[in-house]
Amino acid sequence: MRIIFAFSLTILCLSFLSCDEKPIAHQANSSVVNLPDEPIVNNTAVNAEEGRYAWQKPGLVIDKLGDLEGKVIADIGAGTGYFAFRLLSRAEKVIAVEIDPDLIDLMNIFRENLDTVAQSKIETRLASSEGPNLLNDEIDIALIINTIGFITDKEAYLKNLRSVIKEGGEVVIVDFKTKRIPDDIATPEEYRVSLLELENILMKTGYKNVVTDDISLNYQYIVKASRE
Repeated sequence: MRIIFAFSLTILCLSFLSCDEKPIAHQANSSVVNLPDEPIVNNTAVNAEEGRYAWQKPGLVIDKLGDLEGKVIADIGAGTGYFAFRLLSRAEKVIAVEIDPDLIDLMNIFRENLDTVAQSKIETRLASSEGPNLLNDEIDIALIINTIGFITDKEAYLKNLRSVIKEGGEVVIVDFKTKRIPDDIATPEEYRVSLLELENILMKTGYKNVVTDDISLNYQYIVKASRE
């Protein structure tokens, strides 16, 4: 899904393809990408990407997911693949779910720069605003970052999402707090969901063990809930 701080596709393409360093570097003699706390873009021309790295703290967020070995993760609202590509070094498979065909095309371009083994670990999937286009019991973790506020019927979406998460799996939601945040970082207030509202929706739609963390990130909360 589109997020308010998404970059121009043209600028992103040029930045990724013209970086002095490879945007997604392979480890020596390895089929996986660099550790997830390494920025995908190392180019001073993309200041917004570097700024996001500072406040989004992707390495910290991914650490919060726990041990991802052998697990399938759906990055719902993947955008440009900011988290999806970082997850490849830890997860068995990543499904980058997005409703914008242009962003799907962009992620596919980035995917082509990976080696064949890493390419096999990531799949882009076009979805709709009504559902993530995932199969029942297909994933271990549903990761929703900077997206929940743009889903119109959150209750229906999260209720349906439970069926695609395997037993013992969980949903992890990262989004903006309802406090004063710099305009160039946060989504508009009308697209923010309060922590209390989100907790209530998760419990109402059948999720258990709802755990919240509103301390680790300055501008965002992290909410985890198990399918059962």
